[in-house]
Amino acid sequence: MRRILCLLALSVLPLSAQSTLLSVIRQPRATAVEFTVPITELQVREGGDFAHLHLGIGLGARHWDDGDNAIRFVADANATAKAVFVGIGAIVEVPPGEGAFLGPRLRMGWAFHPAWAVSLEGEHLERPFSPGLTVRRRSSLGLVLTTRF
Repeated sequence: MRRILCLLALSVLPLSAQSTLLSVIRQPRATAVEFTVPITELQVREGGDFAHLHLGIGLGARHWDDGDNAIRFVADANATAKAVFVGIGAIVEVPPGEGAFLGPRLRMGWAFHPAWAVSLEGEHLERPFSPGLTVRRRSSLGLVLTTRF
């Protein structure tokens, strides 16, 4: 029994090394916040250089300047190597009273600290199951501040 308790206690150690990501995004007509928890994470530090890979899922919210809001579901992969930050993700955005928008996102930027990055984001969201002949689309660029804690 003592051996099992020791193994259970040691199995929690890798989870304590994982960190969550918080991103604040400013787009031309909206502001968004996303909170992502890791599914898996890998970090390598060699001398003064570092590399970090984060695969995670999370929630977010977008607030448009005209007062509308939307809930966002996020699945993303972020990589930081030396001073370069790259991220790719999938977004599901659900505005109240409308159908869901789906689409990809790409981030590229500068990691000025192992836990902080500033990046430029491009996302393209579409509503694939909208009624009628045309599909509604939302594409936007934004400036992102991402922190890991």
